[in-house]
Amino acid sequence: MKKQESLKKPLRRLALGAAAVLLLAGTVYGVMKGVQLRKKDDPEAREQSLEARAELPLAPWSSFKGEIQAVGKQIAEQYESFVPESAFSSYQSDPGTVTRPFATIGEAVAYIGLEGFRTPSFPFDEYTCSVSAHGDEAGRVDSVRLTAERIVPSDVGAQLYVTILTDAAEGSEFVSETYWTYEYPTDVELQRYATPGGKDCAVAVRRPEYDSKFMSLTGYLTVGSALYELNLGAVPLEKYETALQMLHDWADALD
Repeated sequence: MKKQESLKKPLRRLALGAAAVLLLAGTVYGVMKGVQLRKKDDPEAREQSLEARAELPLAPWSSFKGEIQAVGKQIAEQYESFVPESAFSSYQSDPGTVTRPFATIGEAVAYIGLEGFRTPSFPFDEYTCSVSAHGDEAGRVDSVRLTAERIVPSDVGAQLYVTILTDAAEGSEFVSETYWTYEYPTDVELQRYATPGGKDCAVAVRRPEYDSKFMSLTGYLTVGSALYELNLGAVPLEKYETALQMLHDWADALD
């Protein structure tokens, strides 16, 4: 599977009841407060995808009080010295992005320094963490993304993404999309979970037909100016309830 994110511009990134699911022209729509999920079907490309679409309030760049404020100047300098790679090169760099690693999610949140930004939980103690900022030639930062990952062969993996759009973004819509081809058919179940505080968490459960012993679950939740995503992959069928509870606990912690 491949994943792609967009904001109506090239930023180079990053349980619904049966009555709430509508099938239209090969597309399944799940309408959530803050997040819309849909499964799309493209017969011509022999490709399907799961799309998460959210409208995010734009956070003023002046409200970011952490060390991240310095990245605008760095991005502008990267553009000034940027030399494009050859069209035949297998490596393509992006002068508009600055990424910094961190030991913990807490350190990453402090680096961002956004007032009211909720620190996300992560279901595992060991992970890698980073924050990426994207901007234009003038150093105007239009998006910030926090990423935490746990990838362990032959075990449940997890990826956390938190995306914030700033007032330099051209639009407030953010789209996250995961693709798979007809050669790897996948069933998608859309669910809705309400936290004790009344926040709506959209959940997508993907069950690949070609590997029926495993599944993946992804939760989507908007809080303030941010879209929070937690993906649990390579989940054995017998651990489905445990993984689903992990997603519910994660969403509850963002109340």
